[in-house]
Amino acid sequence: MTVSILEVFAKNRAEELPDDLWNEFVLPLDFEEVPIKEMKKAAVLVGGRGTGKTMFIKYHCHATQLSPKREKLKPSALNFIGIHYRPDTSFTPNINAKWVGKRWESVFNSVLSLSILVEFTKLSNNILKSTLSSKTLKEDITNFLVPRAICSQLKIESCLLINGEEFFQDALFELTNWIRLPTTENPLLNLDLKQTVLLLIQKLKLNVPEIGHSIFHIFIDEFENLDEEQQKIINSWLKHGQDPLLFSIAHKKYAEVTRATKTNERLEERDDFRLIDVEKLYFDPDKPKNFEILAAELVLLKMIEFKDLEVSKALVAMYSDVSSIDARKESQYQSKVKKQVNRIFPCMSFSEIAKEVVHDEALFGKLKKTLIEDALKKNKKHNCSPNDFIDKNHPEASIVNGVLLHRIRTDIDELKSEFDAVRRGEASKNYDQWIQNNLVGALIYIYNTLPNRICPIYAGFSEFILMSKGNLRHFLELCFQSLTRAHVEHDIFKDNVFHPVPIDTQARATLVTSTSQFGRIENAGEYGRQLQKIAQRLGILFSLHQKRKTQSEPEINHFSIGISDVSLLDIEVQKLLNESLVWSVLKLYKSTKNKTETDIEQSEYLLHPVLSCYFGISPRKKRKIKLLPEQVNTIFVKPDKDFNKLLEVFRKKLNIEEDENTELSNTQIRLSW
Repeated sequence: MTVSILEVFAKNRAEELPDDLWNEFVLPLDFEEVPIKEMKKAAVLVGGRGTGKTMFIKYHCHATQLSPKREKLKPSALNFIGIHYRPDTSFTPNINAKWVGKRWESVFNSVLSLSILVEFTKLSNNILKSTLSSKTLKEDITNFLVPRAICSQLKIESCLLINGEEFFQDALFELTNWIRLPTTENPLLNLDLKQTVLLLIQKLKLNVPEIGHSIFHIFIDEFENLDEEQQKIINSWLKHGQDPLLFSIAHKKYAEVTRATKTNERLEERDDFRLIDVEKLYFDPDKPKNFEILAAELVLLKMIEFKDLEVSKALVAMYSDVSSIDARKESQYQSKVKKQVNRIFPCMSFSEIAKEVVHDEALFGKLKKTLIEDALKKNKKHNCSPNDFIDKNHPEASIVNGVLLHRIRTDIDELKSEFDAVRRGEASKNYDQWIQNNLVGALIYIYNTLPNRICPIYAGFSEFILMSKGNLRHFLELCFQSLTRAHVEHDIFKDNVFHPVPIDTQARATLVTSTSQFGRIENAGEYGRQLQKIAQRLGILFSLHQKRKTQSEPEINHFSIGISDVSLLDIEVQKLLNESLVWSVLKLYKSTKNKTETDIEQSEYLLHPVLSCYFGISPRKKRKIKLLPEQVNTIFVKPDKDFNKLLEVFRKKLNIEEDENTELSNTQIRLSW
């Protein structure tokens, strides 16, 4: 049981889940705002890596929509039939004129045709296994023969569609082998995808009347992995799709794809397709609580075996059902869901973390000696002692004192006087503001001074939501790493009673996840190594700001560029900046005040918060630095020696002392234990 729970959390990619996602897919709360089933034209679905594009598509396809787990399916379930196709990137790039010859387009068509034919055999069998009550429908499907023209092209005898998968897979196997080593000038077979599918649909409608009004919608996933000429072919199908056959595509947000077709026409949004930002459907910055609820439901869905969590099959059965969305929006239900998940992954408030600092010997020592005593020694114009600024009954104010004392403009005697008033129980608007603006940065600073301690700010369900930033894959990995370590260290699944994951265990799991995600950037496409270096340099730059004892402008983890138009940046920098968005190394936040589409003066680039723990910086989007174009150029493309010079400029500007200006070695130390 425990192993199975850990396994389901480990499966954080759509490819690791079955085609039938019923009761495994949690519908976004705004799902009905994207009525793909009612659309009469193509869709272009976009979203960042790990934001749910493939899951969204698979939910709309026949395996899920006709799932035998769906009770009492209505005949209307056949009005929309979705088919999912994902190119095999191991050999699809080889289908070009240079490798397979001038008939490459025919070969490309044939590969896709066979793959879609396989899906039609699965569709026919899914209809038979479904809870659709019509016996006539199932008899007609059972007796349906693959059209003779298709059988002739494949050189096979007449066969039933329900038995056709073996023949189609055999043909696909032979054609794939030929593509890898084309030993003849002409391909082994020739099938035009659009005409093949239209023929099959036409025959189905004639012989199976109950799908006479069905619209067949083919979703081509990972469109960006096809080359430009292949994309043009699909764009042509997309542009000219109509009832009963539509084509749609999905690709990474910001990916460079063509909108050209095989003719002089180009795809035009609104006229030819509807653009759907799947990422925003899951994580809308204007509705942040929607993702929080969805993530909480996803956790409960995977923890259904624990009765003490009040998770029932009836509860999670609603997650894939559109008719249950309204019930999931009710405040009482949402409070219950969040309460359950916060019990699994508890967090500490900033106030509680502050209390831990003043009551922990090592942390308190850093506050007293590294911050307060050091500041008082540098400023001789006072008669104060460290104890004048420390009171364990006022931990937040004491910690904030540690950074305020390092600021040149701070009058030490005035600060002491105000702190004395706080100790007497008097209200202080100044301290309220100081704590709000400086506490988190100060807490991270103190914890970063101890290599074997990880700040609890990185632990808890709410923090996992913050660090995942709408990325379900990151969120599930944070949960998985926490549960795995808690199972080994604390046996939290003992006797089928769930015990909360300890804060420290979660924090260490976050560091492992953050470090792992940084390492994976190297595999992020063609420019992976460059993107990893960019992330590292930005992380070092932000951590340099985090090292300031003054913590003036604390919690810096994003930047803007002091330039009016992106085209003014170097071409290589433009390319890498876009690639960092494609692979979600950076997150773009754009001001509505921009004058043009390319105006980036108000654009802000956030280093993905999942990396925050690795670099020891804040996961919260609070403050930014404004970089000059030449500084961006140095960070993105210049050699290490130039970047080190830039760091030295920032070190002097920030007045970072030598003992603060150390290399980022804490991560390696922390991971060693």
